[in-house]
Amino acid sequence: MSYPPAGPPIGQPAPASAPPYPAQYPTAPMSGPPMSGPSMSGPPMSGLPYGGPSPAPGGGRKLLVLALVAGLLLLVSGVMTTLYIGTAGDLERAEKVASERAAKIEVNGKEIDSLKRDLEQANDKLKATEQDLTGTQNARDEQQRQKEVIGKCLDLLTKALTAKSKAEFDKLAKEGEKVCDEAEKYV
Repeated sequence: MSYPPAGPPIGQPAPASAPPYPAQYPTAPMSGPPMSGPSMSGPPMSGLPYGGPSPAPGGGRKLLVLALVAGLLLLVSGVMTTLYIGTAGDLERAEKVASERAAKIEVNGKEIDSLKRDLEQANDKLKATEQDLTGTQNARDEQQRQKEVIGKCLDLLTKALTAKSKAEFDKLAKEGEKVCDEAEKYV
């Protein structure tokens, strides 16, 4: 079954005296038993009604450009959202690593301070030990010198006592007098 066109050709205005529906289609209700299904009181309407604006030429191209722009914006927003989420995750990981490093640095700083104190104490003990050692060494050197002075005095006295002449005795006694005076202090 073929229906006549729904209105004037596209781009032409409808005549002013034209009824809303063509006269060949009755507008009165149909007689007979009620039927199920859609009412067939008039032709199906497709397209624009009479007198409606006709689509502008090139409108399909504008729609295509608009669809492409919308798709591109959707793609860009998806990429930006992905980048934002990835960056936020990286930032959280970086903050966690930074806080762990700060805590480790703080612990290491405390340990370094403790080791510095221990080192200072060890250095102080070492200096005290060195001073004691130096004092002991000096005392030992002094005792060695004193022994040598006492030994020299005794040697000179022994030689003087075994001298064969009075001149030799006087010479050894005079020489031993100075050494023996010092040796007397240590005995």
